Amino acid sequence: MMTFDIPHSPGNDGSFLLSINESEPLHFQSRLDALSYANQLARQREQQGLDYAINVEGGDGKWRLFHRLNRINS
Repeated sequence: MMTFDIPHSPGNDGSFLLSINESEPLHFQSRLDALSYANQLARQREQQGLDYAINVEGGDGKWRLFHRLNRINS
């Protein structure tokens, strides 16, 4: 399963981050841009029959599942 993690606060450089499978994060101008890119990659995985989860951190510091596709439980 591929995981996409989007923290609530921007990084030290002011960009918004998207980490894929806990790798070095990608940088975006807005949080919405990061989420849109994660959704784009997730759709590609879905078309390939692969699982994914998009996790988004809230302003309260709690991580929440934004979207998930798990073929075993679908």
